[in-house]
Amino acid sequence: MLQALIGPIGNIATTFLKNRAEKAKAKQKLAVAKIEAQAKQVEQTGNWEEKAMDASANSWKDEAWTIFFILIIGASFIEPLQPAMQKGFTFLEQAPDFIKYGILASIAASFGLRSISKFIGKK
Repeated sequence: MLQALIGPIGNIATTFLKNRAEKAKAKQKLAVAKIEAQAKQVEQTGNWEEKAMDASANSWKDEAWTIFFILIIGASFIEPLQPAMQKGFTFLEQAPDFIKYGILASIAASFGLRSISKFIGKK
C-alpha cells in the first residue's frame, strides 16, 4: 500500500519540479528579451542623434533660431519696440496648441533635443 502512494506522490513532485524549472527558464528568457530590447533602443537613440547631427551639419536652421532669439531679447530692451513685443507674445499665448507645439518642435529639432516634453510640462 505504501508503494501505491509513493508512485503518485513522486509523479506529483516530479511534475512540480519540472514546471518550476520551466517557469524559471521562461522568466530568464523574458529578462534576456527585455535587456535586448533596451540595448536596441539605446542603439537606435544613438543612431538618431548621429543622423540629426549629420543632417544639421550644413544647416543654418540652428543659427537662424539663435539670431532670432537674440533679436527678440534685444528688442525687449528697446522701449519703442516693447509694445510690439508684448502684442506678439499675447498673440502667441492665444495661438492654438498645434502652433505652439510646432514652434517648440522646430526649435527642439534645430538644437538636437529629442524631447520637447520638458518644455511643455508633460512627462
